[in-house]
Parts: sequence; structure tokens; C-alpha cells
Amino acid sequence: MPPFSGCLTDPLSQTSAEYQCPGEEYTISRAVHLARLAAFYPKCRECRHRTDTGQLPLQTLEQLQRTERRIERPSLFTPEGVRGVYLNELTHTRAGKIAGALASLLWEDQPLVPRSGSPRASETKPHRHGPSVIVGHDERPSSPDIVTGVAKVLRRMGCHVIDIGLSTRPCFWYAVDHLRGVAGIHVTGSGRDPAWTGLDFVGAGALPWSRDLRLGEIERRYEQGFSRPTRHSAGQRTFHASALYEAGLWKHFHALRPLRVCCGCPNRPVRDIIERIFSKLACKLIPVPIPVRARKLHDAADADSQRLAQAVRQQKADLGILIDDDGQTCTFFDERGTLIPAPALTLVLAEALLEEAPGSGIVVEESAAANLRPMLEAWKGRVIPSGTTLTAVSQAMRRHDAQLAGGDSGRFWFRESFPTCDAVLTLAKVLQALSRSDAEFSVVAGAKLQVQ
Repeated sequence: MPPFSGCLTDPLSQTSAEYQCPGEEYTISRAVHLARLAAFYPKCRECRHRTDTGQLPLQTLEQLQRTERRIERPSLFTPEGVRGVYLNELTHTRAGKIAGALASLLWEDQPLVPRSGSPRASETKPHRHGPSVIVGHDERPSSPDIVTGVAKVLRRMGCHVIDIGLSTRPCFWYAVDHLRGVAGIHVTGSGRDPAWTGLDFVGAGALPWSRDLRLGEIERRYEQGFSRPTRHSAGQRTFHASALYEAGLWKHFHALRPLRVCCGCPNRPVRDIIERIFSKLACKLIPVPIPVRARKLHDAADADSQRLAQAVRQQKADLGILIDDDGQTCTFFDERGTLIPAPALTLVLAEALLEEAPGSGIVVEESAAANLRPMLEAWKGRVIPSGTTLTAVSQAMRRHDAQLAGGDSGRFWFRESFPTCDAVLTLAKVLQALSRSDAEFSVVAGAKLQVQ
């Protein structure tokens, strides 16, 4: 690790620069920045300005360096993808190398196909077509830089790149399935503070790759190294998937009661989709500003949960929904501002489904299976326990042709053209369940609130 070397830029220009600690919403002066460094402020460990040390004493710099070495993470790979602080841990070069590891893996999976129409006998040998890989990114300022590095390496590795641009995770999954991509890389820092970025991986048919599937293989190949599979680079084209994805959601928002809904979501594209849909409904949407940050989504004491609960009560709304920045994980609040536990909401969705389609398969995360099984089986549901990773739930739904999945995580899955996890679709299903009667949300949840 290189030692602290003072300012990265001209000291005179730094005096007017703005500094912002990771996860905080306000800027600070350089003087405050230096004071926090000297005081070993915890957030300085992940700050992209932490190498701007000014004239701090050598003893302080040495201690800062020891602290940084001590907290360095052994790997950027998490159970569901890659996450790291932008520039400090994850640059476009490093992201490109991880994308290259994926490409190397994909080339081995490509089937041999015969050449056709070649006059030379030497060219009739079977060959492999380059894999088709979908790329997209979220709205974080660091994402365009990272996705550029990813696409560049994929092309150099002979992969045909289809760039769908700014997209939510559910929209990205839709694009991978719709375009029949061999795999996809979504650049996103979802679940972390604003200074973070990362990569999520999806396979053919929009099957998410967690560590228990192929993510572990990518990590091993990244660490061990790989070679370039072809001397020929491939091309890149763009595709606008958002309009098609959004059009597929409209059919779920029909025959609804004129409910008042408070909605908080830090992801602007998700907010925009919901606002466009509600502009055509009898329902009233009440936006609640929510910052981009790491949060405990299912904790009633979390600041954002309290903000949503208060808005529901003040606006006399029928329900509230808090959506995390992945566009998938969400939690709901009844008309009293009470947080509905994820297992209880699973039962609300399952009851509506099983009344229309008895015997349907319901995938339940193992951590909640024991609590949910008795009621689901009483409703003639076919209970299918599964692991909690994205891969495990998606594979269980595909294997057993299940129509719904849920549990403790706050991710709710529905069987569309592929098993999809989408907070906007979850909102539609909840509104449908509430529109089956005039009862309030707290009454519909009823005894289900006892399921934790």
C-alpha cells in the first residue's frame, strides 16, 4: 500500500474544494476534513479524499496508514456481487479485470459451431461465437466510469456488448431475459453508502449469480488470472429497455381502490416509474424524500422507516412503502404507520394468490419456513423451502414452477416470463390485495402480524 503523500492536487485549489464524508448529506470545509483526519474520524477510512492530508504531522500520517492497512478488506466479492469504495477500492481498471474474468468463463461455456460458406477446408473447423453480454448501470455518479471500464474489457475479450444505459436492477434483469444475453453485468452500489460502487452478475434467463452459483467461479478466476480467448475484439450497441420494461408493469395496476400511498425511494428511476404509473390511476401518490445510504430496511427504529411512518400518519395515507435503492427490497406500513414484518406481508400476498389459484407453489426462505408453513398449507399452498440468496430463490421458483416467493429478506418474487423480484410489482400486488375489500391494511394483515 502506498504511503500517504499529502495533497493529490494543487493545495491552492483544495482550499475551495467541497468535501463530503461517506453517507452524509452535507459538505464540509477542508479545515474540517483535516481536523477529522487528525481525530481519526471513522468515515475517513472510506473517504475518497483521505489522501489529502495537508500538513498533518508525520506521526499522525503513520497512524492513519496503519489504521487503513488494518481495515483493508481481503476481497471485494460479497455473497451477491462485488462492492467497494469508488477509487479507493474499486476503479474502472479493477472492475474491467473482474469483467474479464467473467468473459473468460463465458467463452468456455460457448458451444462449438461449424463454419458455413467457406471455400477453404482449413476454415471448416468448428469455432465459437463471442458471448453476448448485457451491461447497464445505476444513477450513482461513479457508475458511468465503472461501466466504461467493464465494457472496454468485455469487447477486448471478444464479447458482444449490449449497453442499456441507466437502469434499475429489475429493468436490467428484464433486458437480459428479453435480449437473450448469455450474461449481464449491472454496475451498482446498491445497499451501500454513496461513496460505494460495485458489480452485480446475471446469467441467461435473468438468473442472478450469487456466490453459491457462479460468482465464486468469477472470484477464483479473477484472483488466479486468465488469458485472452481471442485476438479479435467485438463490437458494442445500445438498446433502450426501460420503455418495454415499464410497459410490462402497467397491466398489474388495474381495478384498484382509490388508495393514498406514501412512497419513499432513493432510486430516482424507480420513483419516476411509479409517478408515471400513478398519474393514470385513481390512487394518490405521496412522495417522501429518502437519501441514498445504507439502511436497516426492516427496522422500525431506522431513520427512514420513522420518516415513512410519520408521513403515513400525517398524510392520513392508507399505506406506505419504503423501497431500497436496489429497486427490489421493500417494506410496507399500514394506515397507522406500523411496519408490516416481511413474513406477514408474504402471507398477505400468498392469501390473495391462493384464493385465485389453489395449490400454487410458494417458495419460502428457510429462515421463515417454519413460521409460514402451517398457514400456507391450510390455504392449500404448496410450500417450497429455499436458501436466502438471489440464486437459491430464483432456482427454486424455476425448478418447482412456483408463483410467489418471500420470507424474511423483504424481497418478494413473482412468476412473470422469468422469476422476477421487483418492488414496483410488489406494490401492485399489495394494492390488488387491499382492493379485494374495503378493509384497512391493518385489518387485512390482521393475525398475520403475529408472524415474525
